Amino acid sequence: MLHELALRPRQNYWATAALKALRPRLADVQGDEKGFAPDELAAVLDTIVDNYADDDARMTDVSELLFGPDLVAYGARATSVFNRWADEGGGPSMVAMAAHAIDHFNIPHDHPDVASVLTAALLAEYPNNLLYHGNEHYRKVMFHVIRLMVTHQALQDEKAIKLSEAQIIQMLIAAAIHDLGHEGGDNMRDGIYTPGYMEQRAVDIARPYFQALDLDRDLLAEIETIVFCTDITFFAGENSPCVRMRKIFDYFFVGNVTEDDIGMMMIGKLRRFDENPALSMMAMLLHEADVGSSAGLSYEQSRVETMSIMEERGVMTAGPKMLLAFMTQQLNGNMVTPAGRAVFGPAMQTIMEQAAEEIANGVETF
Repeated sequence: MLHELALRPRQNYWATAALKALRPRLADVQGDEKGFAPDELAAVLDTIVDNYADDDARMTDVSELLFGPDLVAYGARATSVFNRWADEGGGPSMVAMAAHAIDHFNIPHDHPDVASVLTAALLAEYPNNLLYHGNEHYRKVMFHVIRLMVTHQALQDEKAIKLSEAQIIQMLIAAAIHDLGHEGGDNMRDGIYTPGYMEQRAVDIARPYFQALDLDRDLLAEIETIVFCTDITFFAGENSPCVRMRKIFDYFFVGNVTEDDIGMMMIGKLRRFDENPALSMMAMLLHEADVGSSAGLSYEQSRVETMSIMEERGVMTAGPKMLLAFMTQQLNGNMVTPAGRAVFGPAMQTIMEQAAEEIANGVETF
C-alpha cells in the first residue's frame, strides 16, 4: 500500500536520536551575524525532542492526505488541516515532517545527508513569528513539497524526470530553509530591488551548518539555486529569478521558449540550469509548493494568505483584484508541472472564478 509505512505503528523515534547525536556538532558551528544563537538553537532542539511523540502522531493523522493516491479535494482537505493546526497553536515540527518523508521515500536513516535534512528542519523551527513568512509558512511549504514529490514520482509522464534519492534530499532541505530568517516584506531595501536578497540570506544562514555536516558542495550549490528562484517579486518582471526560472523550465519541458530566448536567462546562479533539466524541475516544484497555499487550496485559504502577506508589508487592505492579478499575471492561471496541476490545478480554477465573481459584485477588500 502506498502509504503503509507512514501508517504503521512507530516503535522508536529515530529522528530524535539523530538530533541528539547532532547536538555537539551543531553547537560548534560559528555562524555569521545573520545566524542563530547556539544556546537558543539548542533550546529549539530540546523542544522538538520533548514534543516529538505528539508531532509524530499528528503527522500520522495526515499521512493519507500527504502520501495517499487520492488527490480529490486536496485543496479543501489541506485547508482544513492548516486551520486545525492554527487552532492548535501551530503544525507539527518540520523534523517530524521530514522524518515521515524520509521513511516514505525509503531513504536509509544512516544516509550521510539525512543529518543535513534534519538540521535544515531544525533551523526552520527557530522562532519566526512573521504574519506570512514565518514558521507556519515553512511548514505549509514542506507539506506541499512532499505532496508534490509523491505525486511527481507516481506520474507516468514521459517528461516527468523521476527524482533520485539525492534530489529528494535536496528538495526537503530547500523547502525547510527557503525563507529561513526572513525579515518580512519583499526584496526592496532603501528603494532598491535586489533579486533573491532574502532567499540568498536564508541559504547563507544555513550554509555553515551544512558545511559542518560535510554536505557535498555541488548539492548545496544546487539547493542555493532552487531557493534563489523562489523570489517571485510581483513588480520585478524578468529581473525576478522565478520568472527567469519559469522560462528556463519552459525551454526544457514545454517548448515555447527557444535556446536564443533563454540566453540571457541563465546568468549568475541560474547558470546551474544549463543542460540540467532535472534542476529546473526541482526549482519549479519548490516554487509551486511556495505559492500553493496562496493560490491552490481554497478561496478561504487564498484570502488568509493574501491578507497576511500584505499586512506583513504594512498594507492593511487586500482584495480579490490583487489575488486575481497574482494568479493570472504571475502564475499565468495555472501551475506548470504535471504534479502541480494535479495537486493544485482544480482549486486554482475555482479560486479565480470566485475572485472574478467578487470583483463583478463590487467587492474591493476581503
